Amino acid sequence: MVYLVDTNVIIRFLIGDHDAHLKQSQLFFEKIETGEMEVLLMESVLMESFFVLTKLYKLPKAEICNDLKKILSLEGCINEDKLILFETLSLIEAKSIDFVDALLCAKHKLNNFGILSFDNDLAKCIK
Repeated sequence: MVYLVDTNVIIRFLIGDHDAHLKQSQLFFEKIETGEMEVLLMESVLMESFFVLTKLYKLPKAEICNDLKKILSLEGCINEDKLILFETLSLIEAKSIDFVDALLCAKHKLNNFGILSFDNDLAKCIK
């Protein structure tokens, strides 16, 4: 069975501010790391995790991007769109743009999609 990971599992694992949830999330991620458990990390969950960690917990973007890339790299994380999600996180670091803009830019770059937008931040990454 493939499991969908919720934002709160990622937050508890990375922040460790709830003992019982931390222990359970550590068990989940140990199994994901070895491939014993397969998970799909949806882009919306990745985005929400990024938002909560930057806005609520005030953690540095580079640290969060690195942590989320590590999670995506785990053997049991079976996303078919890993390359796009990695590129999204890299663009957030390099271009200092928000998650959705970075995701649009990553899909533009890697899938050769056009972008319809009035957002000047998007113009920075598609040139």
